[in-house]
Amino acid sequence: MNKLILLATICCSLSNFTANAATSHEVDKFNRATDLSATAVKSKNYDVAFKHLDEASKLGNKVSQFTLALLYMEGLGVEQDYTKAYLWLNVASEVNEKRWRKVRDQIKGALSKEQIDALQPMVNEYIEKYGSDAQDVSCYKRAATGTNRKLMQCTKRKTPGR
Repeated sequence: MNKLILLATICCSLSNFTANAATSHEVDKFNRATDLSATAVKSKNYDVAFKHLDEASKLGNKVSQFTLALLYMEGLGVEQDYTKAYLWLNVASEVNEKRWRKVRDQIKGALSKEQIDALQPMVNEYIEKYGSDAQDVSCYKRAATGTNRKLMQCTKRKTPGR
């Protein structure tokens, strides 16, 4: 009986893993949108950056989600929208990045309890759709070349053979 329960648990876990796993095309799309958005932000071409950040954010890239939130906060390449900034900051803050959470908490501190309560279902929806688990993304901090400063990097996982 215990072996049957264990087998059922393993099967369910594997089916959940493959359901979320990305195809090669999705991984390529993730990488392309991430690279194009970074290039556009560096060149301060915020209209182009917004387009690619939006795509990369919806594919689960936490760095892109944080950067997109900043564009919404500052009105760069998009109309200023603190609600969308707050939504994306919550999704980006799934990873343990203090600076990102501090920015999110600053916006949260400016909101009333009623506003926070009203936004919570949308925050949950964004995390469900664009969060790490939903998009099968993992993020980690890595030292940039030639420095000790660690930067967040994210990768979209691919199932072998997909």
